[in-house]
Amino acid sequence: MTSCRSCSSELKPEWKFCVYCGAPAIPGAIRPQAIAVPRVNSLALVAAALAAIGGAPALVFGHLAIKQISTSGERGMLLAKIATVAGYVWLVVWVLVIANLALHAR
Repeated sequence: MTSCRSCSSELKPEWKFCVYCGAPAIPGAIRPQAIAVPRVNSLALVAAALAAIGGAPALVFGHLAIKQISTSGERGMLLAKIATVAGYVWLVVWVLVIANLALHAR
């Protein structure tokens, strides 16, 4: 068995990189590139927060997030759609509450 030139750990012959420090075990080996994970859309997060606290503006932020996500490829489409639906539900709830208060305010 060989040892790593960087951390002196024992390396198996089939390894191309040290599993402990990531150094190449074979001279001239190319390090794999890190995969970039798309970030979650910030408007989708805002819409979800507003939907969680009962805000009807969640539907506006949800629609904006859906539009941004469809063009940018960011993550959070399901979150934006759920927040949009919740925003519509909260809008109906608030309209019913205000209508009820207006009718019984006499």
